[in-house]
Amino acid sequence: MKRSQDIKILLISPNVLGFREGINRIQAGFGIMYIAAVLEQRGFQVAIRDTAVEGYDRKVDTALHPSIIIIGESEESIRNYIADYNPDIVGISVLFYNQAPQIHTIARLVKSSNPEIPVVIGGNQVSEKYAQLMEDGNIDFAMINECDLNFADFVEAYFSNRDYMKTSGLVYRTNKGLHVNDPYKRVKDLDALPFPARHLVNMEKYFEIGLFHNPYSRHPRVGHVMTSRGCPEKCTFCTTPLRWGNIIRWRSPENVVKEIKELKETYGIGEIQFEDDSLTLNVKNLECLCDLMEPLGIVWNTVNGIRPDYHSSKAGFQEKMFKKMADSGCYQACLGVETGNQDLLDNLLRKRLNLNTVKPCVDAAKKAGISVHIFLMVGFPGETIEDMERSMDFAATLGADSFSISIYTPFPGTPLYEYAKENDYLVPGFSENNILFRKSNIKIPGITPEEFEKQVIVWTNLLNNKLKQSDPEKFKGKYDRFLDKDGSFTFRKHS
Repeated sequence: MKRSQDIKILLISPNVLGFREGINRIQAGFGIMYIAAVLEQRGFQVAIRDTAVEGYDRKVDTALHPSIIIIGESEESIRNYIADYNPDIVGISVLFYNQAPQIHTIARLVKSSNPEIPVVIGGNQVSEKYAQLMEDGNIDFAMINECDLNFADFVEAYFSNRDYMKTSGLVYRTNKGLHVNDPYKRVKDLDALPFPARHLVNMEKYFEIGLFHNPYSRHPRVGHVMTSRGCPEKCTFCTTPLRWGNIIRWRSPENVVKEIKELKETYGIGEIQFEDDSLTLNVKNLECLCDLMEPLGIVWNTVNGIRPDYHSSKAGFQEKMFKKMADSGCYQACLGVETGNQDLLDNLLRKRLNLNTVKPCVDAAKKAGISVHIFLMVGFPGETIEDMERSMDFAATLGADSFSISIYTPFPGTPLYEYAKENDYLVPGFSENNILFRKSNIKIPGITPEEFEKQVIVWTNLLNNKLKQSDPEKFKGKYDRFLDKDGSFTFRKHS
């Protein structure tokens, strides 16, 4: 029986699918770094390999579509790394659908190096697709939902000959098929987790590429931080409640700022992108966070979006809130609006948002000196082009500085995906494997997928180039390295 300090664990984040002419964003994954940190805390030897960032300059054609490429290391390079490290166990982390097809490649390469190495998969997409993914005989186990503590529990039990099959969230094969353990064990005290093991990833390569969650960053060295897990909302299109739960667990502001200070001191971070869905919900935490961040001299933004209606019923509160955020370094607030169609919000998306609260929120943020970015989606089941035009007209009245218009993606496991599937809204030949890269996964009346994508690009360019007319200096500052030769901004797909 091996001691923990003698056990070598390799965690791999696979190659990704991307766009040949698009903006292929890349940053270190939270999940894999938190898992690595817990493993190190328990005495194991750990290595992380993000094959996409290590081979970011290598782009290979795919059979999916002429515009779709694979980004990352060659199979030979990955195989050599695995053989050189010689792990006792390998974990493969899959955050996004554009990584899921690469799971099988990594698992095959591990087994070709040594068939005895157990392969465990986990991550956001595994929680929804574990049954399909485990049809691959090269994959031995899967873990669903939060794995920070559970994976370490599994490794400890596996290598000490204890009953590892009782591990929370573990999926394994039996004679009767797959057995799925209840993923009951969530992290209750987020402050008790060690900070993500960034020292195990190639941080300098991420900085060098410079295409973070918000690729239009103010600073070239960006750190990503989460202050909470979970979301109290029940939007039918979103996977957050499925993976993190409807009860929000908060880190203390002191713990968050301790991590930010470490990022600044160790990596020279000049910008923080907060990945929370509900950063402004907890007023007490937000105010304390702002007070602690102000002396650091770091700019920050809310890249995952915040709700425009939080605290909107309190007269003047949002103005004070955004002023405090601005004073602490916030330069951009991203607002999750989704659509300008109230009926669609209420009855299909089940997003409890009154659209009348959006413009006052935009005004309050801009009054504080904060730029405003609006998240919109189009192409929902049953939505017509005329509905989308009205949504664009609404967006144009908001006075925001920039906009993202995404084509709705039906994520498996969400209520809206099931609705689309049951009511024959999915396009012919729909496949979860290329879910992010189709021009549309939903049938749109009277328009082809190719025409629809072109129309979305037209809308996106029209809305985003409004800033050039109203504030040319801010426009240039935001898009400088992405502008065309004539000084205009042309929307390019984001991976």
